[in-house]
Amino acid sequence: MVPFRLRLEPGGPRVGVLANPSGECEPQLLEIEAWARELGVEVVDLGTSAESTDLPPGCELVVALGGDGTILRALQIAMAHHAAVLGLNFGHVGFLADTGGDDLAAALDTIARGEAHVDERTALVATLAGDPPRRVVAFNDVVIGRVPGFGTARLRVEIDGRPILALVGDGLVVASPTGSTAYTVGAGGPAVVPTLEAIVLTPLASQGSPLRSLVVDGSDTVRVTTEPASAPLSVEIDGRNVMDLPPSAELEVCAAPRKARLVRTRPRTFYGDLAERL
Repeated sequence: MVPFRLRLEPGGPRVGVLANPSGECEPQLLEIEAWARELGVEVVDLGTSAESTDLPPGCELVVALGGDGTILRALQIAMAHHAAVLGLNFGHVGFLADTGGDDLAAALDTIARGEAHVDERTALVATLAGDPPRRVVAFNDVVIGRVPGFGTARLRVEIDGRPILALVGDGLVVASPTGSTAYTVGAGGPAVVPTLEAIVLTPLASQGSPLRSLVVDGSDTVRVTTEPASAPLSVEIDGRNVMDLPPSAELEVCAAPRKARLVRTRPRTFYGDLAERL
């Protein structure tokens, strides 16, 4: 991990704040505003995870108040500007959050002292072939799944142009190492250390294939082609349905050119987090 320091000088950084829409974050919002005033940092309201605004120039940090969905939305906003995200979870601390909402003051103090670090994670880019092609960024996973009630998904999978697998079943999960602890683990795939440069493929309820999961190099390109006889398919990005796949569609997934950046303000290991979940 690399050090994270705000530029605390006149005309210095802005800090964006994104909250979940429940309204339970009001005490933390006031706490962030007081901290920012003391440091001379401008706070920018980015709205909620349900209705957010773009990140303005000069924002080096986005504070996400909520669950994994809010943190994932903050990463979407921050990544294009190479900003870092501090995730504060309410309730059980998951893999993406740095700490819980009750520990916000300690986290902000660590950032102010210049003692925080950035944990860089591989993100994915999914490209649907077309004119023009459609591209979306995923931090956890890209799920190609059948629409219920219309039969089975029929897919062909290639890695760097080499045919690997013909799938008949419910679909396929293509996950980043960070996302491997989400849908992938539930589907029988591996939990992968998030610092690995890798992409994880896990078939969903496949028929006739002994392959339960496949971990490929992070520099590889995964191409998924739908068969003409396949059931209608949809694509979910980080748990959100973003598009339907037309017949005989091609979807490519590869590592994004930029990393997702998560702020860490306390000692923490992937194995410790995993042990708490098991």
